Amino acid sequence: MILFGFLIVALGVYQVQVVPTDNANVEFEHSQSVEGDFGDLRNDILRAGSTGSTGSTQVQLGTRYPTRTFFINPPPASGSIETEATGSIRVRNATIGEGAHPNVGRFWNTTPTFPTRSLRYDADYNELDDTPELVYEHSVVAAEFDDAVLLRTGQTVVSDDRISLTTLTGSVSQSGVEPRSVDPRAVSASGTTVPLEPIDGRITLELPTAVEDAAALAERWNDSLPPNATARNVTGNVQITLANGSDLPYRLALSEVSVDASGETEPAYVVPVGPESATTGETVTVEVRDRYNNPVPDATVIFEGTTDDINITNETDDNGRVYFNANANGLLNASINGTNGPDYESISFDIGEDGGRATGNRTFNVNWDFSNITIGNTAGPTAGTGTVDVDGNLLDNATVDFATTNSTVVEVANTSTVTDQGDFSEMLIPRSGGTATIFAASGDDVDRLQVEVISQGGGETMASRSEITSAETTNGVGSIVDFTIGTSGSEDVVITGLSVDYAAGTSGDASRINNGGGREIDFSSAGFFNAGGGQSFLVLGDEVNFEADGSGGANEIVTGGETTTGTLAEFQADGPGNSGGPVDMGGETLEISLVFGDGSRDTYTINVS
Repeated sequence: MILFGFLIVALGVYQVQVVPTDNANVEFEHSQSVEGDFGDLRNDILRAGSTGSTGSTQVQLGTRYPTRTFFINPPPASGSIETEATGSIRVRNATIGEGAHPNVGRFWNTTPTFPTRSLRYDADYNELDDTPELVYEHSVVAAEFDDAVLLRTGQTVVSDDRISLTTLTGSVSQSGVEPRSVDPRAVSASGTTVPLEPIDGRITLELPTAVEDAAALAERWNDSLPPNATARNVTGNVQITLANGSDLPYRLALSEVSVDASGETEPAYVVPVGPESATTGETVTVEVRDRYNNPVPDATVIFEGTTDDINITNETDDNGRVYFNANANGLLNASINGTNGPDYESISFDIGEDGGRATGNRTFNVNWDFSNITIGNTAGPTAGTGTVDVDGNLLDNATVDFATTNSTVVEVANTSTVTDQGDFSEMLIPRSGGTATIFAASGDDVDRLQVEVISQGGGETMASRSEITSAETTNGVGSIVDFTIGTSGSEDVVITGLSVDYAAGTSGDASRINNGGGREIDFSSAGFFNAGGGQSFLVLGDEVNFEADGSGGANEIVTGGETTTGTLAEFQADGPGNSGGPVDMGGETLEISLVFGDGSRDTYTINVS
C-alpha cells in the first residue's frame, strides 16, 4: 500500500514537472522551425518581386505533443498567420533624375503612393509565454517580444545607391495546427529602375509598420542600414533618410507581390523605345508601364494619325511593348486609357520623308568603343562609350537605350541617352563579381558590351561566410546525398551554381547525378537545378548555373547566419541512356564547389557518412 502511494506521488510529480518541461521543449523547437519558415517565405516574396517567379512556402502553424500513455497532455498548440493593412509606402523629397523620359517624371509628379500590408504569425502555446510574434514587412522579418523588437533577417530596401521597395498585397488569414501554404505571386516585378534625385532636402522613405513599438523597430533598422542611411520613428512609421552627395542618382526599383493570387497591374504611363521621329515606312515602338515603372503586358494602345484617318488599337506583348509601322507623314499619337488623358499617358512621333533626320534607307550602326571591359567591384561608376552612325555618317541627337542582363553584377546609370554628334556615353555601376552584357540600341541596330566585374577587397565575400559542415546518404542504397551549408553574418548568401566530384586522389564508380526528370539539386529553401531528364544529367566535375543551365532552376537564398540543406539525387554509374545503376556514396570523399551571387566561389572537401 505504501509503495502504491509512492507510485501515485511519483506519477503526480512527473505530470506536474516533467510533462510541462518536455512540452515546453517541443514548443521551443516549433518556434525555431516557424522562424525558418518565415525566413523562407520572406525570400520567396523578394524573389517574386525581383524576378517575377511564383513561390510556395509551407508554414507549420502549430505543433502536437508526443503521445503519453499514463499522462495527460494539453490540446495541441495552434498558430495563426494573417495579413494586416498598415498604410502606404511614400517616397518624399525626390524627383526623377536625368536620363529618364519626361513621361516618367510627369507621372512621378502626381506623387504616387504604394499601399502595402504586413504579414504576422502568432502562436498560442500552452507552456511558453515569451516567444515573439513574427512580422514580415519591407524585406525584413521582425521578432516582436513584449519588451523588445529584433530583426531576424537583413534588409534589401537600401543598398549603396539603390532603393528597392516591394509592396505586399492580397489577404491571408489562417489558423490551426497543420501546415498552411502561402504562395507569393508577382503582380508587378521590378524589371525597370528609374533614376531618383533629391529635392528640397534629403530623400526620405516612409515605411508603414504593424510592429507596435515603431521606435524600437527603427533602432533595429539603423543597425541594418548602410552608412548612407538612417532610420527613425515618425508617427508610428519607420522613416529612412538617405544621404545626399552621390555622384550618381539613386536607382529606384518598385514591385508588387500578392499572397493570394489577386491583383492586376494597370497602365500608368507610356515611353518611346527609340527616337520620337521616324521616316515614313519605319516602325515605332511604345512601352507601357505601370505605377511601379514596370512593363505592362496586354495593355491597349491607340494609334492615331493627325493627317490621315489612322485609328488603330494594338495590345502590348509580354515585354509591355507594341510596334506600329508608320506609313503616313505627320504626327502619330500613341495613347493609353483613352485619348484625352494626362500628358504622361501619350507620346507623339514625328513621321516624315526624312523623319527630321537624314533621308534614305536608314540602317543604323551602333558600336561600343570596346567589345569587352574588366572592372573591379570597388572601382565605382565607369564610363562605357560608343557611337551611332547611319551609312557612315555620325548621327546627332539619336536616342540610345541601355539594358543589362544581370543588374546584380553591373547596372546602367540611365536607361537611355541621346548622342552628341554621334557619340554616346553611359555610366556602368559595378555591383558584385561576375559577368554581364550591356546592350546599346538605337534605331534598328543593337551592340553588346561584355563586362566582367572582379571582386576586390571591401569586406567578406559570400564564400568566406559559408561552409559545408556535413554530408550524408539518405536512402537505402546510399545514392542520394544531403549536405548542410552553414553561413555567418547578417547579410543574405546567394548560391547560384555548383559542381561535384570525387576529391583529388580518390575515385569511385559514379560518373553523374541523374534524377530522371526530377531535380538533381534541391535545397531546403527555393533553390534547385533540373538537368531536364532523358539524356540530360549532371556530369561529375561539370559546373552548372542554376538559372542559366538545364531545363529549370532557381538560386538558393540563405538568410545570413542560417543553414540550408542541399540534396544531390542520385549518383549513378555510366550506362546507355538512363540505364546507369545507383552508386553507394557512403564513405566517399567529395569536393563540392559553390558559386555565389557576388562572384565569389570556394571548394569544400567533405566526407560522406
